[in-house]
Amino acid sequence: MKPIFWTWCLGLLTLVCSLRACHLYWLSTKDFRTFSSPWQLVPSKKSLPIKPPVPILHNSQSLDPITITDTADGVFYFVQISDLHISKYRTKGHTLHFLQFIQSILPRIKPEFVAVTGDLTDAKDHRRVTSQQYLEEWKLYRNAIDQQTWTNTTWYDIRGNHDCFDLPSWQSKVNHYRTHGQQAEQVERGQGIYTWQYSPSYGDYRFVAIDACPKRGPSRPFNFFGYLTSATMDRLVSAVTPLANHTFVFSHYPTTTMVFGVSSQGYTFKDLAKHYSVYFCGHLHRLIAGLGDVLQSYDPTSKSLELELGDMKDHGMYRIVAVDHDLVSFVDASIPGAPNQPAAGQPLIPLAGDDHVMWPEPLSQPVAPVVLVTNPKEARFAMDAKEPLSRMAASTHIRFLVFSDVAPDELAVEAWIDNVRLETQATFVGHDKLPLWTLPWTASDYHHGPHRLVIKVIPRTGGPSGQAHVVFRLDGERTKIGGGPGEWIIASDMSTVVCAKKGKKKR
Repeated sequence: MKPIFWTWCLGLLTLVCSLRACHLYWLSTKDFRTFSSPWQLVPSKKSLPIKPPVPILHNSQSLDPITITDTADGVFYFVQISDLHISKYRTKGHTLHFLQFIQSILPRIKPEFVAVTGDLTDAKDHRRVTSQQYLEEWKLYRNAIDQQTWTNTTWYDIRGNHDCFDLPSWQSKVNHYRTHGQQAEQVERGQGIYTWQYSPSYGDYRFVAIDACPKRGPSRPFNFFGYLTSATMDRLVSAVTPLANHTFVFSHYPTTTMVFGVSSQGYTFKDLAKHYSVYFCGHLHRLIAGLGDVLQSYDPTSKSLELELGDMKDHGMYRIVAVDHDLVSFVDASIPGAPNQPAAGQPLIPLAGDDHVMWPEPLSQPVAPVVLVTNPKEARFAMDAKEPLSRMAASTHIRFLVFSDVAPDELAVEAWIDNVRLETQATFVGHDKLPLWTLPWTASDYHHGPHRLVIKVIPRTGGPSGQAHVVFRLDGERTKIGGGPGEWIIASDMSTVVCAKKGKKKR
């Protein structure tokens, strides 16, 4: 009897979620429907062409004036975190991981900025059944950022579905993101879209944040899909089309769980994807049974990447993204020991009466160096239309970033290519805010086919070592991501499939 009962419950839940996706699809595209055929959209104009970023205008070795060498220039990096789920009821992970990240991880990395892609708070009751917005969770989020000891970075955040559970409107008094979000004013001013720019001497880099929460957020579990109305799509067109070396987009929802309208010029989201390099998101955590370990995909039509990040909540995940001479690389790492448990007597929302954060003890476990190779980059994530890939073949040095508490002169570096130890010595060429190392190499020795680079960083004073493994190609070819079910999930179009089936039934 019980299996039949749960089967019916699961079927009912699936039906309700499907109807919710159809409702969002209807709202996001209602301005482009005809009365006689309500499921048929007005024909769109021609797709926007792929607009190559600045460096690709001369993407050949003979014309490209830039050579990647051992100088500490042309590189910057930032951090993404997602799905914090700060909770007044959950013990392991959750709030503790967020505080450990700020206290012990962030000062080691010293990024240009931190992008937080939603689900800042948990908003679930103690039984994990119902949902509501808890002011204590939002206070902890805001105060922890404001009171961090290392303050030389800017936080850019957006809401996730948990942050808009049970919200009747943006203006509602229970919309605590409006008063406690780091970029709430930007979100409100841009009506769901805001941008920022980073313009060093070597280029212009554009960043676009999308708040895709429904205007009226229902309770869990009926708040799973995000959506963009036609009016929001118009604002997105303006945000992603200005010329830049790279444009990066941040949203809580993977595109597979998004419902997109069409802009007033007839442009779809797939048209706009041709104008950005990477779409960063969260929301799916790591799924179950390992399905979410590689929630990453490459779209051959738009030549762009979509990269979901595992959660801070249970897995303590964070991502470091580097742009080195316009080659985009990243590494995903986790807080040691995750999921961690608060110390005995530590409150789950550790705020004193004056809202001062009661920080946990620093991480007791040694943190292994995190190594991010920026040249040559991983071939699975090569974007041939948006990166100057030929620069790798013309480069004189391997380049990599090492994030560690240990001073550079106390680190030893070993490197192998195709299991052959490199005899050249790695050199630290960076400074306090740029942990850059270089290693001379003869790139022409590796021109054909894929090759495997391994870099190992060992603290001379003891402690765990850090490693990076990169399969690279210098012939301009890509390697398949090979993410299995996870890649299929992130590359599929779940909401469109649901709505298409409903549309066929209507007609």
